[in-house]
Amino acid sequence: MLTRDELGIVHLVLNTDCNAWDLAPTTASPGVCRFCYRERNRVTTTPEVIARVVDRIRSESSAYRIVFTGGDPVMPYDNHLEPALQHAHSSGFETNLHTNGLLLKDRYPGLREHVTVYSLAVDGPDAETADWFRGQGYFDRFQANMTMLTADRRRLAFNTFTSAASLAELLRLAQQIADYAQATPVEYWLISQYRPIGRANSRKAGIYGFSREDFIQAVTDVRELVPDLPVYAQPTREPDDAYPFRVWVLGDGTVTADLGSVAAPRNTELGNLLTDGFEPLVRSAFALRETDPSSTVPTTPQETSA
Repeated sequence: MLTRDELGIVHLVLNTDCNAWDLAPTTASPGVCRFCYRERNRVTTTPEVIARVVDRIRSESSAYRIVFTGGDPVMPYDNHLEPALQHAHSSGFETNLHTNGLLLKDRYPGLREHVTVYSLAVDGPDAETADWFRGQGYFDRFQANMTMLTADRRRLAFNTFTSAASLAELLRLAQQIADYAQATPVEYWLISQYRPIGRANSRKAGIYGFSREDFIQAVTDVRELVPDLPVYAQPTREPDDAYPFRVWVLGDGTVTADLGSVAAPRNTELGNLLTDGFEPLVRSAFALRETDPSSTVPTTPQETSA
């Protein structure tokens, strides 16, 4: 069995598409979520298969948390999110719902009892900054979600993407997050910089790129303002920096992994845990990683919890 130290967190993907680009870009924006990527859904499964997948992870590992991610797991079609969350939660896993929150209000009644942590994205302290990244009306929806979740005392986490211009707004955003932490538990805040590796894009690098030193200083300033809140920094990477090791499981049982290497392809498909077993597939990923001297084990919590 995989120990918790070997693998504490598993990312479960029920769908790979995302509705973030449904919002219209602001006038000054280069486009909604241009730092990210989008693809059509490539996961086909059923609640029964998802339950078998979760059970296999439970029986072959001591992982304590499943992160429901994508794409965005809160989508308008039936991707079996509610029964998947319910089964994972009842099986003893903590559940982290990683979402843009655009449709959270609609599905919240069916989710609330089975989600341990709600991770939402916010990139600025006001509509001018936040909507520049994610589209017109995003910040209003984020605030509405915060009103709903804090009133219900749900556990929260935040993910923030940065540009050279938005760094100046991080301190104001930090104050808002500190206020949320006074109203309800906040587990962590992950602040990220554009990382042009894997899906490198020169245009994106030109829009979102700025120095690693400026980023680290901005996050240091934020930590001084919210000393009691875990704030994790994910700075840009150098071409020879290793990618953090993470395990991803699709809702049909397919297991992939970021091997932690710049030489190996990202999200290497390892097999299907329903036929090949979960532990053997993860251990094969360990072995692949160990054959590359440039690969490393993740050393910061944000690389395994967000």
